[in-house]
Amino acid sequence: MSENKGYDYSDLATALVEAVSSLSDGQPLIESNSNGEQPDYPFCTYSIINPFIGITFDVVQNETFEAVISLTWHDDSAINVLNLANRTNKWFRSFAGRDFLFQKNIIVVDVKMDGQRDDLISVEYERKAGLDIRLRLNDSFIDEVESIDEFSISNENEEE
Repeated sequence: MSENKGYDYSDLATALVEAVSSLSDGQPLIESNSNGEQPDYPFCTYSIINPFIGITFDVVQNETFEAVISLTWHDDSAINVLNLANRTNKWFRSFAGRDFLFQKNIIVVDVKMDGQRDDLISVEYERKAGLDIRLRLNDSFIDEVESIDEFSISNENEEE
């Protein structure tokens, strides 16, 4: 039996990193609430809010499904994060953004601008603004069912 694990979310993360870098002149996108060094401001984080929303009934093989991703910009300027979130919103709704993701087998279903998501850190605020994106993805899982090569029918009720 071959390796057949289904959708690889790292493909989605890689596409989002490329997209955010492209639309923001090279600003980084990192996983939300992850360990490691925080990049310099401004930067963007992503979180997979809902990894699987089924849109078909009882389909397992090559299943199409949707996922919701949250993108949040972080900076010390409220105006800057709003501008970056707005630019991100426009890009994911634009032909260029949709086509970029389409080339990676990702379809933009919906983009919702969320607005500000500020955090109080000790005595000062980290300014945040973000949006949620609903994407349609394709699972590569193949249901490997063994085939029946031959069969025979015997009538056990037959009298001899």
